[in-house]
Amino acid sequence: MQGSAHGALLIDGSLACPLMPDRLATATTGLDDAAIRTPSEELTALITAREPYLLRLKQSANADGAIRLQCPAAGTSPSVTCPRFDRLHQCGPSRPTAVNLTDARQRAAHPAAKPRVLPPTPDRKSGELPKICHQHTITLHPGDLGHLDKFRQDLPYLSTSWRGTYSAVRAMTEGLNGRLKGHDLDLSDPKNRLAHGRVAQTILVALLVTVANDHFLDAWRHAHQPPDELDTSADVLELPAEHIDRTPLTGRSRPPPAP
Repeated sequence: MQGSAHGALLIDGSLACPLMPDRLATATTGLDDAAIRTPSEELTALITAREPYLLRLKQSANADGAIRLQCPAAGTSPSVTCPRFDRLHQCGPSRPTAVNLTDARQRAAHPAAKPRVLPPTPDRKSGELPKICHQHTITLHPGDLGHLDKFRQDLPYLSTSWRGTYSAVRAMTEGLNGRLKGHDLDLSDPKNRLAHGRVAQTILVALLVTVANDHFLDAWRHAHQPPDELDTSADVLELPAEHIDRTPLTGRSRPPPAP
């Protein structure tokens, strides 16, 4: 858990229900890079079990960058059931409905098939509860999370959609870093960065990266776009003989050399 806003917990960049189980909230705590790169079946199951507790996007960002997020127990298709939500919003028990057990969508939509939020017993008083519990939706403005705002992300961390978006980008970035630290430039060797001072080092690194990018583009062009053979025939303009005026220019021709 990284922080909170309006009572919602910021967990690995996503805002979630304040009553998310601790086992799910701390699923990634203490994991090393190897465990993140190749998650175990247990970690994958915990990441999947998080999703019903995450706040859902109700309205995209406006001109000021503010978004509206909805409580997972609110709306016509809630992803969890919550006794606290029912108590605060005076939601009575739902009417019994017949469910076709052979229909996977009907089984998943039934409240009994959804995770149930477990408030503490006894629960806190209404005046002590956060805004996300009192309202169906909250508005998140830029800066509401303070210095933690940079950690917020739209896709749930380590989810299938997150991996599909960032795996290729991370591989490309690490490949570029490896080439910059390779034998050609060896940017990681301090001997190749003898300038003193942070500003001088930053400018030098920027120049080296620019040179490396130019080298990468040039290598790609030579590999994928081989130069064609030079064709000089089209560069020479040939005029027919009848269009050539061979009479000397009067007034501008040189006199013959003296004998």
